[in-house]
Amino acid sequence: MSNRFSWTVVLEVELSQQILRYRPDEAPPEWESVADGVRMVVAAVAEQVRYPVTVVLRVVAALAMSAERAGLPRDPAVWLDRSTITRYLLSSGLMPSSIQKYASVLARVHEALVWVERGEEPRPRLRADRSRTAPYSVSELTKLDVWARTLPSTTTGSQSALAVLLLGAGCGLTPAEVVAARGTDILALPSGAVAVAVPNSPRLVICRSLWEEQLAELASIAGDDHLFVPERQVAAAKNLLGNWTRRNESADPRVPRLDVRRLRSGWIVGLLRDRVPANLVAAAAGLKSVAALAPYYKWVPAPDKDAAVRMLRGWA
Repeated sequence: MSNRFSWTVVLEVELSQQILRYRPDEAPPEWESVADGVRMVVAAVAEQVRYPVTVVLRVVAALAMSAERAGLPRDPAVWLDRSTITRYLLSSGLMPSSIQKYASVLARVHEALVWVERGEEPRPRLRADRSRTAPYSVSELTKLDVWARTLPSTTTGSQSALAVLLLGAGCGLTPAEVVAARGTDILALPSGAVAVAVPNSPRLVICRSLWEEQLAELASIAGDDHLFVPERQVAAAKNLLGNWTRRNESADPRVPRLDVRRLRSGWIVGLLRDRVPANLVAAAAGLKSVAALAPYYKWVPAPDKDAAVRMLRGWA
């Protein structure tokens, strides 16, 4: 018997034991009436539903006991009917976050059970697109810098264009953060580095050295006003950045359109190319985990052999 087959058998046995031994905490009288049906449903869908089996058991049991109290037939098809699920969730008294989770679990159970009954493989789950916007090339970024400086020398012209470039390419801010940033959010440190106190975020962002001097100068001009489109009447007007970009787009087809997402991608990729630790990059970018950086690595070249040897050796 192969090790893989042995482990498969062990896992199947453990899963079966979890299902057979399950009993809700302080189980109400209704539990015994629906227990076999709940276990049957969970056993049928456990391998198709991507939630821990204990979670699936708890959620399906709660639904079945609610249906029993309502006098509905003891039939999994009735329990998993959309009207039954909706009635249960509305009357459950759960917190909104828990309602969302329970609804998701029950939707997956319903879908898996239907497909199992038809003798078909479960439909593949659609996943969110994990691709990221490509960063600008050095040439494109240079053209954008020249374009920004050729706009009218006003706060809503050249100054606002530079603010977007500096905050996006230099600091990796998101579009909303670029719009919200004020001059007082930019802090010059004793070391000469320039930090950004990102609005509504505790993360540490240090401007890239190429852009830090310009950002400090722009911040001193803006003061406590916004860096991008100062003196505006609304702090975060809807589509402010998009509308401004369309109005000021260059007529020269060689100049790419200004896109904060591409600027931010370039900032992240630049840090990764410079071998800044991934956990530090993720934290500075406001990402939930290092895993969120994975899509950006396609723009990060692998180190050459000599560099790889130095890194693995420890830079002796």
